[in-house]
Order: sequence, then structure tokens, then C-alpha cells
Amino acid sequence: MAIDLNALKTPGPTITALTKPFWDAATEGRLAIQHCEDCGKAVFYPRPICPHCWSKRLAWKDASGRGRLKSFSEVHKPGHPGWQPAAPYLVGLVELAEGPTILSFILAGTRPLQVGDMLLLAPTGIGGRVLPAFKPVEQSRGEAAMSTETKDGWVGVVKGRPQVGAFAERTRRTKMSDIEAFTDITGDRNPLHYDRALAEKSVFGKLIVQGGVTSGILNALVAEDLPGPGTVFLEVAWKFVKAVGVDEEITGRVEVKEVRPDKPICKIETSVRNGQGELCLTGTATVFTVPLQSA
Repeated sequence: MAIDLNALKTPGPTITALTKPFWDAATEGRLAIQHCEDCGKAVFYPRPICPHCWSKRLAWKDASGRGRLKSFSEVHKPGHPGWQPAAPYLVGLVELAEGPTILSFILAGTRPLQVGDMLLLAPTGIGGRVLPAFKPVEQSRGEAAMSTETKDGWVGVVKGRPQVGAFAERTRRTKMSDIEAFTDITGDRNPLHYDRALAEKSVFGKLIVQGGVTSGILNALVAEDLPGPGTVFLEVAWKFVKAVGVDEEITGRVEVKEVRPDKPICKIETSVRNGQGELCLTGTATVFTVPLQSA
């Protein structure tokens, strides 16, 4: 016998200023969760700070409504008598496509529920209010659900998805030991790097460091700062505008121009300037960030 869930006499939620956006969205049949504007990760349950990077820049966004069942229970003896007419009913932990896990009422499907089943958001009237319940995706056992939602390719990336417009800078001073270390790696013994008298008579008028030393500061920037640990270059288009000498201060800068949502790939604008602000290297690069944390 079907039960009218909306007629149940169940207690309502305690709504605070922090959780109000969640419940307002639920009333409209939406599932809203927080997203960190600094690290890019999704957050649930509602909090004042991001649990991943401790930023306070959290914004509410609608979730895709897709998820996977992590575990579930069939409730025969509810903790509140208002639920008794619906017993036995299902509650489960749903791993959302965006990453967080939510505890939810699970609507019965046409076959027994199993851990790993794909679920869809199914806003349901329960106890006189609309709640974000879930229902199984009806498919053959073992059949992969086709998704029209964009895959979150940044799950597991240490610093999360970067934002377009984000930038980072580093400054260092070149040394003769930089030239020697680069030579040790590559075998590059160009006299312009070692013969001071010859180099001073050249168009450069000084000993210069190898181009790899100049661009090396960009390696540090993408690997340590933006996008961060696990990042490698896929493609670079650099133009060396001005040679860098020994014992010169250089500042590297990277700025995010494009971010792919389905893969941890960014297109970045890059530059290196000397201590006088003169442009020494300019161009773009495409970088890939390897997930280093468990998804």
C-alpha cells in the first residue's frame, strides 16, 4: 500500500542563516551546495569556511543532481513516531558527482537497491515540505549510466580547480651556479655563459644565463603556486625578448586564462621580467595537473 509521504507528521529542519540557502533551494526542488571560490572544491554540509583550504569565500551553486550510493539502511523502527507510517523506508549516503556525500531519503526503485547504484535527485514532498530525496537510475545491473553532466576533472587535485584570472608571481636572483647546474644537466657550455671577456664583447655585453634558467622560474610557479603540486607542462609558446645576466633579479608571473572543467588542464599566460621591469620572456603555456589525493 502506497504511503502519502507528504501527509507524514515529521519534524521540520532548524533553519539558520548559514543553512537557509540550502532549504530555500530545496523548497524549489533544487539541491544547492557550497563551492569554494579559492580552491574550487564543492562543500557539504553547509559551513562558514572551506574544509579543504580554510577560505571563507564560499558560494552556493546548484548541484547536478547525480550521485552514487555509498551505503544504505532500511529503517523499520524510526527515531521519530511521525515516520512510522512510512516504515520500512530507505535512507542512504549519496556520493554526489561534485564530490561531497549527503545523507538522504531514497525512493524505492523497480529492483532491490545495491551499493554502487547510480542515483538521481528526486525532490519529494515529505511531511509538508519538499526535501531533496534521490531515486535509482533504472538500468540493467552492471550497465554504466550515461551522463549528460560535465565530469569534474579536478577531483583529487591538491589545490583544487583554479579560477580564470588567478595569478601568481615569484622573484629570485640568478647566480653563476645556475649556469653550472644547467650545464651539468644539458651539457650546454656556450661561451656566452662562461667566457666573460667574449660575452662582454657580444651584443649582450655580459655573461648571460641559459634560456632554461630564465624559464625555470615558471616551472616553480606552476608546480608550487598555480595550479600547484602535480602540475606539468603540456605545451609552451615562449618568446625570449631580452637576455638575462648573472646576478640579476627576475620575476616570473603566471595567470590563468582558460580552465577545462572535465580535465585538470589550464591555459596560462606567462612572463619573466628583470629588476628594471623589462620583459625578458613572454608567451603562453598549457599545463596538466595530476591528481595527488584520493578522489
